[in-house]
Amino acid sequence: MIHPSDADMASQASGPALTSLHYGYPAAVFFYYMASSTVAVCTLQTQSSEQTNGRRRIITWLLFFSILTYFAQLCSLLTQAVIQHSFPSDQDLIIGLLSCILVFGVVSVGLSGSENPVWYPIVGTLWMALAFEPIIEGLSLLSQPLGELRFEELVDIALVAVRYLAFVLAIIFFFEGAWSAKKETGTDAERQSLLKPVEDGVPDANKPNTDEATSGGQQNGYGATSDETSTASADVNKTATSDTVESPWEKRQRLAKEQMEKRLKEKGNWFTYAKSFLVFFPYIWPVNNRPLQIRIGLVGICLLTMNFVNVLIPRQMGILIDSLGGDNTYNPWSQVLVFGALKLIASEAGLSLVRQWLWIPVEFYSYDAMSTAAYSHILNLSSDFHDAKSSSDIMMAISSGQSVSNMLDSICFRAIPMIIDMTVAFTYLSVTFGPYEGFITIATSVVFMYIATSMIARLKSARKKEVSAWFEEHYVRQAGIQGWTTVTCFNQIPYEERRYSEAVRNRVAKSQEVQLGYIVSYAFQFLVLLSGLLAGAFLAVHQVTTGAATPGKFIMLLTYWSQLVAPLTFFASLGKSISRDLIGAEQLLEIMQTKPTIIDKEGAPQLEFSGGHVKFDKVCFSYDKKKEILKNVSFTATPGTTVAFVGATGAGKSTILKLLDRFYDVTSGSILIDGQDIREVNLSSLRNQIGVVPQSPVLFDDTVMNNVRYAKLDATDEEVFEACKAASIHEQILGFSDGYQTRVGERGIKLSGGELQRVAIARAILKRPSIVLLDEATSAVDTETEQKIQEALRQLCEGRTTFIVAHRLSTIMNADRIMVITGGELVEEGSHEELIGANGKYAELWSRQIFVKTKDTDTKEDKPAAKEDRKVVDFVNDLPSEVAEVELAKVKATAGTSADDPASGESSGSEDSEDSTDTLVTPGHRKEV
Repeated sequence: MIHPSDADMASQASGPALTSLHYGYPAAVFFYYMASSTVAVCTLQTQSSEQTNGRRRIITWLLFFSILTYFAQLCSLLTQAVIQHSFPSDQDLIIGLLSCILVFGVVSVGLSGSENPVWYPIVGTLWMALAFEPIIEGLSLLSQPLGELRFEELVDIALVAVRYLAFVLAIIFFFEGAWSAKKETGTDAERQSLLKPVEDGVPDANKPNTDEATSGGQQNGYGATSDETSTASADVNKTATSDTVESPWEKRQRLAKEQMEKRLKEKGNWFTYAKSFLVFFPYIWPVNNRPLQIRIGLVGICLLTMNFVNVLIPRQMGILIDSLGGDNTYNPWSQVLVFGALKLIASEAGLSLVRQWLWIPVEFYSYDAMSTAAYSHILNLSSDFHDAKSSSDIMMAISSGQSVSNMLDSICFRAIPMIIDMTVAFTYLSVTFGPYEGFITIATSVVFMYIATSMIARLKSARKKEVSAWFEEHYVRQAGIQGWTTVTCFNQIPYEERRYSEAVRNRVAKSQEVQLGYIVSYAFQFLVLLSGLLAGAFLAVHQVTTGAATPGKFIMLLTYWSQLVAPLTFFASLGKSISRDLIGAEQLLEIMQTKPTIIDKEGAPQLEFSGGHVKFDKVCFSYDKKKEILKNVSFTATPGTTVAFVGATGAGKSTILKLLDRFYDVTSGSILIDGQDIREVNLSSLRNQIGVVPQSPVLFDDTVMNNVRYAKLDATDEEVFEACKAASIHEQILGFSDGYQTRVGERGIKLSGGELQRVAIARAILKRPSIVLLDEATSAVDTETEQKIQEALRQLCEGRTTFIVAHRLSTIMNADRIMVITGGELVEEGSHEELIGANGKYAELWSRQIFVKTKDTDTKEDKPAAKEDRKVVDFVNDLPSEVAEVELAKVKATAGTSADDPASGESSGSEDSEDSTDTLVTPGHRKEV
């Protein structure tokens, strides 16, 4: 039996402990839940959670029921206060109940919003509740006077008991559900057949088709990889199943997000993933620049000072109001001056101006260093990278470097100061107006953040549709304007008008839907803030009317509250902005972590050039490590000779030139120049000796003079003129509007194909290389110009080792050696006369280009309507007469054989023989045989 004196001592001892538990219990539960949930998110447990529990709904309802018991206790206290006509005196208990409602409300919402939640944050809160609830109730009973229990106390005990039972049941249902899920998983695994049959010939939809994957991998063509194939398949599937066509921008964003998620899963958690961005640290932090480091330190001081000023301004306003009302002894005029000084310091003309002045050089240092480093890194990457990436993706990735600076600015210079401001405001309001005001501030912030993030999540799908509609409108408009000639020629202007009008209406409808969603979201957010403000204002008015606070403190409360709106709005959209910046930074990070495949070996010597003796020794090459492009190609080119490669498209001719210029490295074998393996020498010294005229030259959007001079930056104007004269383009350039200062447009689009190719030849001539690579150098010029360029190329190639790739055999007739490439293999080699005499593959190609047999489109029933169907053939510049005679004889023999061949199925009547003529193309004219 407890004596009265013992009861009084127990009551006095339990008072401080009970007060601490009222505040500490919900705070401990909240911090545990937030910390454990943060760990779960950072370690990707929320993305990979498969902890299915069939009792999740029951546990959620039990949590909601426990929240109702807290409400019931609160209503009981308020009812007693109303009956007694007094304000509730036990504010610690009320704050504790309100805090528990808020905390377990957050837990319940988190549980109900996830199908497969991570359970230990939730179960941990339940165990904490089981530990704290009986202690708090026991201390609460000890704090009551000794005697019979009153009705309200019995109600309180009953509610606590029911709540405790709800927590116990939740724990039991969790373990029971987990055990059932584990048992069902084991049973399913035990029942599953080792060899799962395919029923009715239909494969498992959840299982990848192995046969298709295998065949797809085998069918990968030139330059394809298995990863690229699977990605492309995923792209097709996603695009096919979507309601709208995926725009290029959306595709880039989706691929970047998928790449970020893939890298995140590989790293295992957000902490390790964040370390990946340390590669940008030297470009963000001025490592070797002490003045900029000092500026960054001063910027930090400015931010802390601004936090301090933000606390003083509302306080000073309250002091000013009290001085006007006579509630303090301060001089109102001096307080106005102090208030004005604080506002000036916090304004754009005060600390903000100083901070921005200090930060601008640091910001531009980051942009300069990041952009320069990214550009330099991309230029030094190998050909396989540039062949696989589009230029728009690369340029967007470079511009995405700003996303890293944006993240730094958002986190360090906005989020952290705002957290400090909110913490100080909460603390100051709690001290000034009591714990009720602090709770109102926290509750308003939590509810505001929940509504804001929920609304943003709900609008995600609508926003995506709006972006798709916007891009659809953009592409329809762009296609119509760029293709105006085609639209006009086919008289489809009404169709394009109608198509664009539909695209605009669709985009407007989607924009209206998103705009309405944002308006509703802002309305709910405003209502939450208004409710919190009214609750805080009512409390402050009550304290002012009862003399517990002054009117100045009420003004201070309103000022603090207005300062909370901006941070809450910022934090509501912080996750979205950081996610967007991460996706942008991921694009640049992927490129910065890409290593060039063609690099110099450490200490690689300079190429010692001594004539240009080139040897291919059993060279094999594959772009994708699957399909071989070159197979055991071996040949030797002696100094000063011209070697030509001919063959069908895709045979591997241009690949030989790329390997020689070391755009790629051979898969096996070796390439030697003057006895030196090109993989062992300095890459720059190798390319200094090589001049290239590509099949599709690319010029810069600059003047003709600068484009030609690009091969030799220190060349004089006279040297440029001489090179252009040798390329038979000088006189034509002088006829341009601005002569050599004429701008050629992007990629040389203002020049014709022949002009573009001759400018490229002039550029190669100016370089005066030791080894010349000509890849279809005369494919876009006419016969007369070709003769002039051939003479210029003879001057260029004189005394130099030259490699030519050509489809027009007339351009390589005079080559010292001609090599026929078929299917990546060297099948024939020799001079033109030797290969013609061998009557092999080259002779066949030559015959096809020079002698073309026409088709007889007549039928026996419709001979009067017969017409000759002739193929377009190339003209030959220097066809030797003896060769023409030999080929003429062949054609005659062939024509005679064909006419009398019984296998043809037709007789050689006079009418047929007249229609079945062969054409011999000779320099400048045709002869019909």
